[in-house]
Amino acid sequence: MPSHEGRAPAGETGIPLSKPRVGPEIDRAAAATLELLSTGVALVSPDGTITFVNRAWTSLFETCAADCVGKSVWDVVPQLQSTNADGAPLATLVDGVPRSVHVPLLHGLYEIRSSRSAAGMLLLEVRDWTRIARIERQHDRLLESITDGLCVVDAEWRFTYWNAAAEHITGVSRAELIGKTVRSAFRNLQHTPVEDALRETLSSRGDRQVHRWRYEGDDRGRAAGTYDAFTYAVEDGGLLVIFRDVSDRIDQERELAERSAEASALRRLARAMAEEKDFGELLNLLSEDALRQTGAHGSAVVKIHDRDGEVVATAGSTNVLRGTRFPLEGSLTSVAIGMRAMVSEATYEGNHPRQQGAAGVQRAGPVLITPLIAHEHVLGVLSVSKVPGSADFTGRDRERLQAIADHTSLGLWKLQLLDEARAAGKAKSDFMATMSHELRTPLTALTGYGELLSEEIVGPLTTQQADVVDRMRSVTHHLGVVIDEILTFSNLEAGREIIRPVRMDVAALIRSVGAVVEPIARQKGIAFSTEVTGEIDLVSDPDKVRQILVNLIGNGIKFTDVGSVTLVVMAKADRVAFRVTDTGIGIRAADRVRLFQPFTQLDSGLTRRYGGTGLGLFICGRLAALLGGSIELESEPGTGSVF
Repeated sequence: MPSHEGRAPAGETGIPLSKPRVGPEIDRAAAATLELLSTGVALVSPDGTITFVNRAWTSLFETCAADCVGKSVWDVVPQLQSTNADGAPLATLVDGVPRSVHVPLLHGLYEIRSSRSAAGMLLLEVRDWTRIARIERQHDRLLESITDGLCVVDAEWRFTYWNAAAEHITGVSRAELIGKTVRSAFRNLQHTPVEDALRETLSSRGDRQVHRWRYEGDDRGRAAGTYDAFTYAVEDGGLLVIFRDVSDRIDQERELAERSAEASALRRLARAMAEEKDFGELLNLLSEDALRQTGAHGSAVVKIHDRDGEVVATAGSTNVLRGTRFPLEGSLTSVAIGMRAMVSEATYEGNHPRQQGAAGVQRAGPVLITPLIAHEHVLGVLSVSKVPGSADFTGRDRERLQAIADHTSLGLWKLQLLDEARAAGKAKSDFMATMSHELRTPLTALTGYGELLSEEIVGPLTTQQADVVDRMRSVTHHLGVVIDEILTFSNLEAGREIIRPVRMDVAALIRSVGAVVEPIARQKGIAFSTEVTGEIDLVSDPDKVRQILVNLIGNGIKFTDVGSVTLVVMAKADRVAFRVTDTGIGIRAADRVRLFQPFTQLDSGLTRRYGGTGLGLFICGRLAALLGGSIELESEPGTGSVF
């Protein structure tokens, strides 16, 4: 029969009696307290007679108090007679040392703890050890099943527990770790922020501490990575640490940040393409962006003619080549055009004709050349290059260059359209439609992926991941607004906008407008309010009205730093008036003539400060005219505006 003996841990020396006294009786208050315990308790006099048992005791032994009180403890629990003399509970009456013994009772193994009260009585506590062991095994299985690493170190900083997930995450087995100190197991932790974090938790005595640390691994390359860790101080002076390897997540966050920066750059390019009327300068901007995003030293845009290539835009070290022409035969430009694919070469030796590359000069460093294709026509190439001895271009560089090449292709295409159709005056709007559709395809996919992540369709997100996804969705939404403006502009120019009038629910319309603009106003700290005066009966196109209001209110919020923006709706004779009032920067009377022109903002400084394509008010005016209405303006500089 297995048994266990020795001193009980601190805090487990028995249940002290309330107001103990000598004799076979105990007071009612103490008895009432013992009755509340879930542990079976019996009080035994020095001669071995049971004087009290609680309900938990009778439940465990499947008996009643009358069958126990007044009888010898050896008769009630004869199994105690089989224990050795040192471990017998009766020995506690003699020396006062608490003891613990495991004995088989009824349907399983039970633990009986003995302690001596201040009155000299023997207190026996009985617990179903089989059930406790089963619960502990369940706890162990639970700890082993979690996907986070979990470990425990004692007061001497020795590992006492190391779960399966910790083994998997770090590559360090339990067998080689248990019993070792933290410093001997992970020598690279000494005198690091990780060790400081553990000591900080110990000094906090129980407060949970959240830390992120980077561990470079030991001399065998184990456990290297970046970890998020929760550290807890435990009662025995040790530590419990729950950790997870977040290296992949950090890489993903870094990649998302890069993607966000790329999306911002693409948005800037789209705005430049919408605003810039000098297409030679636009191609130079694209060339400069290719230089920045790929880490190159020189870049060039080459427009192809029948048998020649012409350098039409440059940036960096290739600026001296702008305007030069070179024969296509034998050049890398002709290779890229023939393959209709990106071509890369790291070095050039000797006088091979392919040294005459995309920009028509000899080079001896890494180079990337991608054809510029629009509507199945190869218009030219975009190339980037580095100086000799530089690192090769990466796969990410190739992706970035291809994204810029898509815009550059459209830029060359726009230039060609304008050259071919300048007299007709439609080339600009046709290009805008083409560009909008070209940009919408990847944007729709990106928006869909963002929705999948945000709705956690592909798996749960951490708080940081959710924040990154929200930022990504905000960026794609902004880009979508820019594209929608361009698409609406091209439809208006081409006469393709259609009005679909219906009897409108004005209150619902105002709510839908508020759902769009209120978060923007709230983020900027601007008050936004609405007011509907009287009964409004309106037949019009709700989508067009909504688009106008969102644009006007959005402008009001954009150009207001302090104050408010208000929308008032009122019936006015045979019309309905929507009055948008802001407390923003205001507009000079001399500038109002240009205000509703396309691609126009009153000051280039406003474009840099406030952003925007300059299409919003032009579109609003044209849509209002289509609805049989108009837009009027009242404004003074510094006092705000009323549209």
